[in-house]
Amino acid sequence: MTGREDADWELARSVVRRAVRSSFHCAVGSRNPDGSPHVTPIGSLLLEKDSRTGIYFDVFNARLARNVAADPRVTILAVDTGTPLFLRALLRGRFDRPPGVQLTGTVGAPRPAEPEDVRRFRAVVGPLYRLPGGRAMWSDLSRVRDVRFDSVRRIRLGAMTAF
Repeated sequence: MTGREDADWELARSVVRRAVRSSFHCAVGSRNPDGSPHVTPIGSLLLEKDSRTGIYFDVFNARLARNVAADPRVTILAVDTGTPLFLRALLRGRFDRPPGVQLTGTVGAPRPAEPEDVRRFRAVVGPLYRLPGGRAMWSDLSRVRDVRFDSVRRIRLGAMTAF
């Protein structure tokens, strides 16, 4: 990767982590068989450090699974919706860092989750995993899908994101 690509990928990794922590999901866009768009919230997206790849746990949404089996291309929108980030931006009239990214990529076939995949995800959600709702929501972490990303784009919110 070039220096700019490295910086964009590190930004994507940071925003995805913040998005999962602040709103518990990223939005994954896929295409239905009739060509219409479908958007799925995925709270288990993990991006790798040294390659433009990632995984998500493929255990919650049957329609997304059917869609990517037919057309593996996806667009992912990750936005840090945390109140501190937006409140600071509103007070200053600008964001100090990009609040979101759009990633495009290709999803692979489902595969069994490895213990390291589960460990990394549990580290992201932290103590929330131990709550009754966390245990119910994330009780089945048995399958993942790999994603290879082609592009990273910073989202723009007008003059407030003039980076």
